[in-house]
Amino acid sequence: MAAMTELEGTELGSTKVRIESGPVRVFATAVKDGAPQYREDDAIVPPTFPFSWSYWGTIDGATKGLPIDKLRGKGRMILHGEQEFVYHRNARVGDVLEGTARISEVYEKDTPSALMEFYVQETSWKDAASGEPVVDVKFTLIVRDTAVKQKEG
Repeated sequence: MAAMTELEGTELGSTKVRIESGPVRVFATAVKDGAPQYREDDAIVPPTFPFSWSYWGTIDGATKGLPIDKLRGKGRMILHGEQEFVYHRNARVGDVLEGTARISEVYEKDTPSALMEFYVQETSWKDAASGEPVVDVKFTLIVRDTAVKQKEG
């Protein structure tokens, strides 16, 4: 199976989230960051916390996400690749943010052991009331397909 390049440029929709103190504290604990700034009433969020917003805290709508069911299969392993966060300001407990996501890039790399498919998803989060940008998140999902190499060999 080849990378689904037809997904490149696909708009995944938008979602709103409310940043709540409980999830911020739990996330900070999970990543073993005991800094007190994540436990205050108007706490800022840990640097990688925006990755979880589409899964934790959604209050309106939901982005579609990548078609994981179509990426699975015999000899195919789904891996978490790179993450990148570009902050325009700190996100804080109490913020209501709106994120708009799209698949920005799809490409392949052929290695001696597997065909690697790369799916890059970008989400821009802005303050829902003011429209001001808060953080841009870039995430790369990798599918390692050894079945292709087994057929060739």
